[in-house]
Amino acid sequence: MLIHSGIIALDYSPATDVLVTSMPDVKEFSSSEVSFCLNLIVENVRGYHIRNLLLDSSKSVIEVEDEAYRAITTKFALDLTGTHLKKLARVVTDDAAREERSARVSEELRQEVDLPIEFRNFATKEEAMDWLLSK
Repeated sequence: MLIHSGIIALDYSPATDVLVTSMPDVKEFSSSEVSFCLNLIVENVRGYHIRNLLLDSSKSVIEVEDEAYRAITTKFALDLTGTHLKKLARVVTDDAAREERSARVSEELRQEVDLPIEFRNFATKEEAMDWLLSK
């Protein structure tokens, strides 16, 4: 069930309780538009009481400074803590430097904030979906 289509698409399956979305290119959109997209995800996770989220970052490109990236990521993670979300799966990119930065920011977040959400990175959407649907 497509619940939003615009800068990003939000595709929700009530049968599996999984929301699937692709992350936008930050180089094509301003950070305020990216924040809007992330807020839209949070609002729908909250509104539909979604427990599983698949973020496909495989084709997105992020060209922002580390400080801005960390701020956006931290706000998104903290906003998700106030929802019913239990698992977040992220499909990674082929960009090793970006994935290193993402891993560093994720680790810093885990040390600073006790996030009640399981988070894992995956190479493919299929692997991510298998994990989200596992008990």
